[in-house]
Amino acid sequence: MAVVQRPLNGRWRKTQQVSRSTSLALLNLVATMLFLVALALLVQRGLELGERKLNDWRYGFPRAARVTLVDGSDAGRGPTWWVQTINLNGQISIFAIPNGDATQMQTLAGPYLVGYHNIYEVAVPTLRDVNGDGQVDLMVTVRGEVFVYLNDAGTLRPIRAEERAQLAGADRDR
Repeated sequence: MAVVQRPLNGRWRKTQQVSRSTSLALLNLVATMLFLVALALLVQRGLELGERKLNDWRYGFPRAARVTLVDGSDAGRGPTWWVQTINLNGQISIFAIPNGDATQMQTLAGPYLVGYHNIYEVAVPTLRDVNGDGQVDLMVTVRGEVFVYLNDAGTLRPIRAEERAQLAGADRDR
C-alpha cells in the first residue's frame, strides 16, 4: 500500500494550492501588461515616423534649412545675407552669400554627425551679432548644440576657444 500523506510531528501537513481563478487572473494581468508595452512601442514608432515625415515636408531630403537677413537701410533693401545649411549623409555643409553678392559665396564644412538616424537631423541657421562687433554672425543649431561662426571682415570662420570663453564670461557678468 502506498503512503499518500504522513503526519509530521503528529500533524497532517497542509498543502497550499493556487486556485484556478487566481492563476487565470495573474496570467491575464501579465498578458495585459505585455499588450500595453507592445502598444506603447508601436505608438512611439508611429510618432517617430510622423515626425520624420513632417520634417520631410518642411525641410526636404537631404535636410536643408535657410535663412535670409535683409538690412533695413537704403530705403528698404540693403545688404542681404543668405545662408543655407544642408545635411548630406551626416556632414553639415553651410553655404553663405554675404551682402547679397553671389561672387562672394562662402562654403563652410560644418560638423559631421555620428549616431542613429544622423541623416535626418536638421541644421537650423540663425543670423545675429554674437560678439557685439556690429557684424552679423552665424549660429547653426544641430541636435540642441550650437556652432558659432564669427564674421571677420565679411568672411565667416569658426569661433576660437578663447573667443568662446570670453563670450561665456561676458554672459555670466550680465
